[in-house]
Amino acid sequence: MTLEDLNRLTFEQALEALEKEVEALEHGQLGLEEALACYERGVALLRHCHQLLEQAERRVRELTGISETGEPKLRQFTVPEEEKNAGTARAGPDVQAP
Repeated sequence: MTLEDLNRLTFEQALEALEKEVEALEHGQLGLEEALACYERGVALLRHCHQLLEQAERRVRELTGISETGEPKLRQFTVPEEEKNAGTARAGPDVQAP
């Protein structure tokens, strides 16, 4: 897969391709050179996925109110520092087991 081919992939396509590479490596049926090539493709796909996620994150905006003219007021979405440090962004409130 060339860099040009890689850059054409959507996030979903790249993630699916990455999952296939991981699956091939996990089965352990590849020779050394083939496994290394598979690993390198996987790393490239992972980088591409991260780049696409970063681009999407920059586009996410947070509605902060409505202006006097009725236009939405937006600001850049930021992940709270403790969530950045934890490595996950939360999608909702905590759910506690009974």
